[in-house]
Amino acid sequence: MNTPRFHTRKADGLFQPIPFLFVTERMCAEILAERQALLDALPEDARKRQQALFARYDPGVSAEAFSGLLDLFHGKAA
Repeated sequence: MNTPRFHTRKADGLFQPIPFLFVTERMCAEILAERQALLDALPEDARKRQQALFARYDPGVSAEAFSGLLDLFHGKAA
């Protein structure tokens, strides 16, 4: 994998999620795909620790919040 766009490598070799304030649905999908690629590239013994680190930040929550914010400004179609 090339350099991750949405995660930074820590000294222990794991990847820290970058906690973006605004996450679009497309960006959320890209973050989740990058996470899967990172997990697939890690040795088996590091995957569980990496998954726990990923669990601290759910990009889906940020995507929902951003969508809700956009709805406030653009009005939600009924």
